[in-house]
Amino acid sequence: MKLPTKVSTLVVAVSLAAAGIAIGPTTANAGTADKLARPGAPGTPKAVRIRSTDHKVKLSDARFRPGVVQFRVVKTAARGSSLVILQTDNLDRTFKEFDKAASGAPGGADAMKTVDRIATFYGGGAEGARWQVRLGTGSYYMVDTRTNKLTTFKVKGEQTGAKMTKPDSAVWATKQNQFETSGDLTGNWVSFENKAREIHFLEADRVADGTTSSDVRKALNSDKDPKWALPGGFFFEIQSPGVKTVHRQDVKNSRYLLMCWMPSEEQDGVPHAMMGMWHLIDGA
Repeated sequence: MKLPTKVSTLVVAVSLAAAGIAIGPTTANAGTADKLARPGAPGTPKAVRIRSTDHKVKLSDARFRPGVVQFRVVKTAARGSSLVILQTDNLDRTFKEFDKAASGAPGGADAMKTVDRIATFYGGGAEGARWQVRLGTGSYYMVDTRTNKLTTFKVKGEQTGAKMTKPDSAVWATKQNQFETSGDLTGNWVSFENKAREIHFLEADRVADGTTSSDVRKALNSDKDPKWALPGGFFFEIQSPGVKTVHRQDVKNSRYLLMCWMPSEEQDGVPHAMMGMWHLIDGA
């Protein structure tokens, strides 16, 4: 099976950062940086809109209170781009280690362990994505994975009482780096929780109804696109261990193949999917 576009997008982003390109924060939010945003109605998450162009990333608010926040990607810089939240005290080292891990070079597994240790990712998505996540007090980056442009935002002040939307179905990564679910994917809100010890993302590709586990195993050992792959699906950006997100996602009446292609912490450059991190499930 050919590697999905999302993997190469992520690799391009960290490669640019490791080369020293655009790793400084933009000034897109300078006008709002000192304003403490008011929360919405009681119990409702603060809503933050994200717009990304070839030159900058801009948030509708750059400082707000800790608690559950809802992000929405209004626009991305390029087709195939996605936005992801990152928190780290050493941005340059995070990207350099990530680049080494994704390259498959010797020492890549150790590099991935370093990324897990010095950085925390809080999910994200492509244009149209909407997700909720709980953020604590601190400074964060919002990064466009294709252009590698980024901006900073701060979470500060009194904790809000906002709650996450109750999901209609749930997916989680286990400590054994496998996917488990609450059952068939249903409804408009899907939660994704990383209960593993490594960073994971969730790629859900639509496949033909009769697709079997045997079909998937054969495809993973082939360099050709499988005939049972269908257009459509969804993608939830990378999340660190312990992070839970809830995504607004209209699940279709279809069969899905859940996969994670992050480089392993056990084998240099080997994606998790090639080590068995995939799961067939029906949507209803």
